[in-house]
Amino acid sequence: MTLEERITRLEDIEAIRQLQAKYQRCLDTRDWDGVGECFADDVVSAYGNGSMSYDGKENVLGFLKKVMTKHIPSTHLIHGGEIDVFPAKVSDGMTTGHAKWYLEDYLNHRIFLLKLHGAAIYDVDYRKEATGWKITKIGYTRCYEYFAFRGLLNILTLGKTTFLNKMK
Repeated sequence: MTLEERITRLEDIEAIRQLQAKYQRCLDTRDWDGVGECFADDVVSAYGNGSMSYDGKENVLGFLKKVMTKHIPSTHLIHGGEIDVFPAKVSDGMTTGHAKWYLEDYLNHRIFLLKLHGAAIYDVDYRKEATGWKITKIGYTRCYEYFAFRGLLNILTLGKTTFLNKMK
């Protein structure tokens, strides 16, 4: 590879890293417009080992909005990022990428007094479009999930969730 090709590859890897970080942040802050900006129109999802699969940006966003309500504060932490970029092919002219991310997530259901802690491996495909990199396929396979019910002590020490309290 030429120096220019190597620099472009590194810039693409960094753009993918920032896109994935934006997705995680927007998901936890319930910034649905921001999440939508991360997806290609033809995005395909396969959350929960593929049990929650949806095609198209509006369907994926609809699912996320339904399950990630203000009653379920969450933290989705991604680590690592094994990112690869594939230069455009003559046949389709598209630059694509793929990454595996280690996910650690925490969710606290305010109504059912349930908390979840889990880990998973995200598998994500990306495409470089005129407006920047977009997620074209996203899903994860669980390593483990741990559910627990919160007791009275947990309720009293739960603390405040500021931005989710402002949601309608």
